[in-house]
Amino acid sequence: MAAVLAATRAELAENGLEKLSIDRVAHRAEVNKTSVYRRWPTKEALVAAAMDGLRTDFADSPDTGNLRDDLHALAKPIAEFLSSPEGTALARAAVSTGAASDIAALAAREMTEQASPVFDIATRARDRGEWHEDTDPQQVIFSLVGAIMHRVLLEHADPTGPWLDSLVDLLHRGASRRTSGG
Repeated sequence: MAAVLAATRAELAENGLEKLSIDRVAHRAEVNKTSVYRRWPTKEALVAAAMDGLRTDFADSPDTGNLRDDLHALAKPIAEFLSSPEGTALARAAVSTGAASDIAALAAREMTEQASPVFDIATRARDRGEWHEDTDPQQVIFSLVGAIMHRVLLEHADPTGPWLDSLVDLLHRGASRRTSGG
């Protein structure tokens, strides 16, 4: 059913959550609409499944050997995805006031689970003496993803390139181990 989930993301990108049609999803995926309804009885359940299917895309914990580059390697694919039509559509669906509770709950769970790579990055950075012990890894990922979503959804601007570099630098300075007197 990967074709159905891909078709759902494409339909969301073209039409948004409010105008998402299971008939069009089924047609695009070249399956019968009853097959879609049997597995996902509502469009909200279908969107939640389409979001859930992306989890593995961001599950890797980069290990470049230094904190700043690890944060950048984590941030770049997230920024690139959220700035794509499909990523923007899924982000809009997740924060939409019309989003069903299963979409909103999944989005919240995804944010929490995306913190896992940051915990790995933080552990390695602590071992290298780079991570400040008072820095919460979950706040780092929430700040990272939240800033990228703000940039994409509210500013309608590119979250990559120099802007992303400056965001990573800001988070790096905040998460880095501080030396006495600084």
